[in-house]
Amino acid sequence: MNNNQVKLKWIIDLILALIIIPNLLVSNQGNIEIYIEEMNTNEAIIPHPPRGSSVYYENTAGFAFNVYVSGDYAYVADGGSGLAVIDISNPTNPGTPVYEDTTGEACGVYVSGDYAYVADGGSGLAVIDVSNPTNPGTPVYEDTTGLAAGVYVSGDYAYVADRASGLAVIDISNPTNPGTSVYEDTTGEAYDVYVSGDYAYVGDGGSGLAVIDISNPTNPGTPVYEDTTGEAHDVYVSGDYAYVAAHLSGLAVIDISDPTNPEAPVYEDTIGYAWGIYVSGDYAYVANGGSGLAVIDISVPINPGTPVYENTTGWAWSVYVSGDYAYMA
Repeated sequence: MNNNQVKLKWIIDLILALIIIPNLLVSNQGNIEIYIEEMNTNEAIIPHPPRGSSVYYENTAGFAFNVYVSGDYAYVADGGSGLAVIDISNPTNPGTPVYEDTTGEACGVYVSGDYAYVADGGSGLAVIDVSNPTNPGTPVYEDTTGLAAGVYVSGDYAYVADRASGLAVIDISNPTNPGTSVYEDTTGEAYDVYVSGDYAYVGDGGSGLAVIDISNPTNPGTPVYEDTTGEAHDVYVSGDYAYVAAHLSGLAVIDISDPTNPEAPVYEDTIGYAWGIYVSGDYAYVANGGSGLAVIDISVPINPGTPVYENTTGWAWSVYVSGDYAYMA
């Protein structure tokens, strides 16, 4: 699939999301929200969002695809508006966003040290100094051959899910001057990536989960695959399991105790479209499109519990859990 076809598919994906929830069209296009669910310490251990939970919103100027929390700030990949930084020192009253525009479409973000690494669509990887979060620096870029959709930082390397180009690996030992990308193609479309140990786990769309040996980051190994019945989007690794947001199939749980031979998935379907995933303790938190947040008990990973839901007013693309709060873009 060439880049023009990939871009067209990306646009179609967004249009479909908006058609499914036409009453939220304005909200999704111009005022997408960060969603914050408040949970007190006692209630957080039970397998459902607490009764009486509160939802707080902070609108952003663009289309919020992804969120990463570091310290007192939420960093939002805000589509055409670039990077949005929001003070969450008081989670029940998020601050007004400050922005640093990017030349592409900000789709994913990862914060490491003083830098935010943004998967910036057609512009590749954007690196932004956030040592002063209230005044982000000007981005520097390393272009990629595909559409950068997700990013994970480990050590001196940024691992980019680059849609039709598979996995791109970029040396960021000098963040102000990123190295040239090296690639390992995948058979699907790489939407997101999670790194654990010597392996990168890629949500590879129609090809399911792709597992790539990155023990030598400058020469990634050939992917091995475990297919999923729904398109694999986001991935989170915890212990011996990869938890995959598998779109129409909900949550897929894959045993990766032997990363070179992943086992067949077990599923827990969700009402909506599973786009994002975060694991904390015994629970998987799924960003579930028009159905908001789904919370699933994974204390027994091979037998996930029945989801419970907390609706949001916008389309839930991603989720990040920090302390007693779930932050959703």
